[in-house]
Formats: sequence, C-alpha cells, structure tokens
Amino acid sequence: MRHHGLAVLVLCVGCASAPIKKPDLLALDQADALVLQGCYDCLIEARATYARVATVAQSRPLVVTRLFETEILITLREKELAMDFRAALGRARTLAPELPPAIEAARYVAIVEAVPSDDLGLPRAESLAFRRQHASFVPTIGAEMTWLATGALRAPVRQYVSLAIDCMYLTRARLPGQPPRPSARRDVPPDAPPLVAYRIGMCDSPRPEVLTKVRDAVPKFVETEFFMARLDVAMAQQSGSGKARDRLVAVYARFATSPSVTYLSANFNQLLGDCREALRFYDETLAQKPLHENALLGRTVCLTFLKRTDEALAAATRMIDLQTHNVDEAFYWRAWNRHFLKELDLARQDIEAAKARASNMQIHTLAGMIEHDQDDLGPAERDLVAAKAGDAGAKNCTARWYLGLVDMKRTRWAASAAHFEDAMACYEQSVREHQVALKAIELNKEIDAAFKARQIAGFQTAIVEDAKQQYAAAFNAANHYARGGVLPKAKALVEIAAKDPGLADRVAELRKILGGGG
Repeated sequence: MRHHGLAVLVLCVGCASAPIKKPDLLALDQADALVLQGCYDCLIEARATYARVATVAQSRPLVVTRLFETEILITLREKELAMDFRAALGRARTLAPELPPAIEAARYVAIVEAVPSDDLGLPRAESLAFRRQHASFVPTIGAEMTWLATGALRAPVRQYVSLAIDCMYLTRARLPGQPPRPSARRDVPPDAPPLVAYRIGMCDSPRPEVLTKVRDAVPKFVETEFFMARLDVAMAQQSGSGKARDRLVAVYARFATSPSVTYLSANFNQLLGDCREALRFYDETLAQKPLHENALLGRTVCLTFLKRTDEALAAATRMIDLQTHNVDEAFYWRAWNRHFLKELDLARQDIEAAKARASNMQIHTLAGMIEHDQDDLGPAERDLVAAKAGDAGAKNCTARWYLGLVDMKRTRWAASAAHFEDAMACYEQSVREHQVALKAIELNKEIDAAFKARQIAGFQTAIVEDAKQQYAAAFNAANHYARGGVLPKAKALVEIAAKDPGLADRVAELRKILGGGG
C-alpha cells in the first residue's frame, strides 16, 4: 500500500502483454518516493524516470499523470527561485490534453501559471507586470484552493499547489465567507512528506526549524539553504554572517542560474563590506535579469566605494536612462561621483533631480555639500538643516560640519563656532559608539572570521577618523569663538583640540592669541 495519497500501479504478473515491466515498476516506485522527498534534483530524477517509461506506448497512459504532476512541481520550484520556468510549464501544458478529462489538467496549468516568481530575483517592473496580468486570478484563489482539496491528482501534489497560490498571494483581499489569512506559523502535519513540509517551512517567512528537518531528511534538498540564508543575510550587519556564507556557497553551487541566489549572494557580500566579491554576483544577476533595479543600484554603489569612478558614473547613467523605480538613488550616486571629481555644476544638476524625486538625509547632506562648494550658501544651509532634522539626522556629523563651513564663509563667527561645537559632540559620540561596537565584536566568538576581521578593521579606522574630525571641529569652534569674542568657550575648546598631536602647531598659535600674545 502506498502512503501520502499515491495510487497503486497494477502489474499483470505473468502476462506477455503486461503494460509495465517489473524493472520499470521498481523504477517507478523509486520515482514516486523521490517526488515525496521533494528536492529539485529529486523531481528532475523522477521526471526522467516517468518520461522514460512513458515512451512505451502501453505504459504511457499509466504514467503520464505522474509526469504531468512532476512538471508542475518543477515549474513551481523554479518560480520559487526566480529561475526560467517556461520549459517545464510548456511541457506540462503539452501533457494536459493526454490526461483523463476528470483530472481537469488545464485548470492545474492555469493555477501554476498564475503563481508569481520570487520577487528577490526579478526586476520590480517585471514582478508588477506579472501580478497585473494575473489580477483576475486573485478573486478565484479561495475557490481554487477548495477544488484542490478534493482534486484528482495525488494529495501531496495538490497540497503543494494550494500552498503555492496561498503563500504567494498572502496580502490578497479575502471575500466574504473565505477563511482569514492563516497564522504565520502553519502547522506541519506529522505525516507530511518533505515535499509539503518544505513548502510550509518557506511560506509566510522562512522557518529554520522546519527547513533544517527537511534538509536532514533529504540531504539533496539544498534549496532549503537559500531560504534560511535569507534570514541570516537580514541580520548579517548586526550579528555577523552566521551560516549565511556556507549556505549561499552551497545553494549557488547548484542554482547559479537563479537570479534570487546570485542577488542574495551579492547583497550579502556588500553588507559585509566585500564589494569586489559583491560585484561578481551583481554582474551574474544582471546577465540573467538586465533590468534588475536593485542589482543595478548595488553595482553602482560598489563601484563608487571601490573608486572606479568612471564605471560608477556609467552604471548610474544606465539606471537613469532606464528610468528605474529607484532612479532617485541613481541621481544621488551620479551626483556623489561628480562631486568627487569636482564637477560641481553637473553634480548640482543630479542632486536637484534626486531632490525632485525623494527627500532623505543623504540627499540633503550631499546637496548641502555641493551648494557650499559652489558658494550658494542659502540653499546649502536649508539642505543641511533638513539633513539634521528627524531621528536619522541626529547622528549626521557631516551636516553639522558643513553648516559650520557655511557660516564661516559668511564670517558669522559665533554661529559657525556653535555648528562646529555641535559637530565635535557628534563625532565624539560616534567614537564612543564605535568603541563599544569594536569591543563587542572582538569578544564575539560565534561569527564568521573574515567578517569579524573586516568589521574590526572598519571600526578601528572609523574611530581614528572620527576622533580627528572631533578635534578638528573643536579647533575650528575655538578659533571662531575667539574671532567672535567668546573667549571662555574658545579657551575651553582649544584644550580639547590639543589632544590631537597633529594640531599642535595650530593649537599653540591659538593659545598665544587667546593669552593676549597677538
């Protein structure tokens, strides 16, 4: 007796005209077991067996339904990884007319066709276009799930298809009489095969306890690692890479043609500060999905930080030419690179284009810097004040520094001094926070060694640089308070600046002035 709703194939023992030979029947048993195991390679292997047996005219009617089921499962798995599913879906569509009418094979094909692919690996425009194209399917989901509960295909297959449409349309509106959205923690039935347990474990959000159990039961189920890696990558900057690197290496080795896998690998490496490795994966993602907006942006940012300025400009320009949904960021990074090259007029045009599309701290900060460098001080002040506003601006030391420079150009000494004093306190707080973070990561023995070394080096560099800025801001504040006649503040702040040996000569000169020596 077959479990999990699998029908029994009939063998006519001793009959010369037996529809399926005994060796093939044993192979079909193995294929049926592979389908229940559910991994992608399991499904591919099962399909090969079904397809081989189906080449025998007498056997084909008995196995064509199984072949059809496997093709729709493969189609859904490829969609889950944003892979090219068209060949598998095409084979399922071709097989549908051969199945008994009671199965309603075309209905299964229509449901599977309407299931969206994983958004992570798709350009936003492609994902939105697909959902618009299949918008009329959404109101029918409840009825289709009811039908699937009693359909003619094997129960695990029907359960998988039902989970696929429910999970990929979680935010849909529910019609009167339809059940509410299920809990984010769906129960895995005790007798669920790995095929079904996997689909439950990566439905609402990845559940490592379920996916780990599936991988342990079926070691070839490497795609489980991808969904667990998504959780690891989300926490990579806070808690270290954890197992994300090993998971991504494993899943990339099997699914290098998945743009979801290559994009997540790129994003992970960028988050850890390894832009050279990230670029390789961004390029692979774009080779498969040339209009992938987030990959285009990630590539632009990494080229910028690697100081490959001409390439970064070209990458940002491509995004602008394509008018991607994140084109405001493309204008920002093109402005950043043009400002770096001192092409101020072009940088100003780009940052104005960014401001016309979005308003955030980084846009207003760069705008203020460019406007300051152009001596356009009114707009510079407005942008820098805007950059300081709100919670995100509370740690924006750069905006405070540039506000000091703006008032310095206006020879408003007391106002300039106050801004530099504000910047000094900001940099001092930044140093303290970096020191705390550095100590924590040095003591952490659970994180990836390469990530740990890179983070330690980054914090050490940030501490040195922020401390220099802190003391430079203290010196500027002291100097400008002195020019504005606020001598007590000037005297106090020059002693803070004196902690930087690099400022020794300038501090001595200012002390002499403050002491009445000139």
